[in-house]
Amino acid sequence: MSTESTKEIEESDYFPVIPGGQPFVHFWGTRGSIPVSGPRFVRHGGNTSCVVIGVDNEYIIIDAGSGIRDLGLRLAKQGPRKIHLFITHTHWDHIQGFPFFAPLFIPGFEVIIYGASGFGKDLKSIFRGQLDRDYFPVQFEDMCAKIDFQILDGDSITLNDFKIQWESTHHPAATLGFKFTWKGRSVGYVSDNEFLPGFLGAPHTLSETSEIVAQHSKLINFLKDVNLLIHEAQYTNQEYVTKVGWGHSSLSNACLFAKLTRANRWIIPHHDPMHDDDMLASKLNLTREILRSLNHTVEVSHAFDELIAYF
Repeated sequence: MSTESTKEIEESDYFPVIPGGQPFVHFWGTRGSIPVSGPRFVRHGGNTSCVVIGVDNEYIIIDAGSGIRDLGLRLAKQGPRKIHLFITHTHWDHIQGFPFFAPLFIPGFEVIIYGASGFGKDLKSIFRGQLDRDYFPVQFEDMCAKIDFQILDGDSITLNDFKIQWESTHHPAATLGFKFTWKGRSVGYVSDNEFLPGFLGAPHTLSETSEIVAQHSKLINFLKDVNLLIHEAQYTNQEYVTKVGWGHSSLSNACLFAKLTRANRWIIPHHDPMHDDDMLASKLNLTREILRSLNHTVEVSHAFDELIAYF
């Protein structure tokens, strides 16, 4: 016989929920360079760069790596809408999911793609070329959605009550970092940035006025005091020795960048495809140790596929 009793819900009972109207970041792909799979990558996931910034059901998408496929399947179920897609740069790991983005094939959807003017081909030519018959069986003309391309001129635009600003990063392509501001709250997104190229020393030996740091003052000031900083730290210091100039930061240099921006919180994306779950867990512990050595108490964590973070 059960001894459990049924209790009526009273006004004083407490059932907390996250309130609506909160700005969030939803990570759909957090891997750099190339997708990975297998049991060693279950916790962090293996999709390449794709992130959503939004409030409630209003979305802004950043990058079209392989993670955009799952996002597109969800959006397709919600019915036609206007989609804003910002591209940090057009390296493969940031556009390879574009041909598999379901809304592109559904009449009624409108997709506006924003990006920098490249070093060679224009933005539209890059995406059209990706769908050449030698690479892919479906052509650009087969897509049923309305697709527009917009080069980011000036310094900001406003969409869905978000003020969106951009700044160039240090990477071997025309690459942008973004800042999204909504009602006084801000998030900075920098997926690819080699902070302090070639610097292999201890970060505590540098300050904001050091000559090598001052060269990055524009991006540092651009992201200063954001509520949430999303910035890569792709290589361990040992790896970085042989990867100077590849366009990604060493772990300790990225820690200094986080300190100089004075962000309230730091989430690290764009994990190297060689870094499995155990490696990333160890790397995060080392990140926290480096931050302690810099006397910087920022909350830090790793991004993983399907993570939702409020800011």
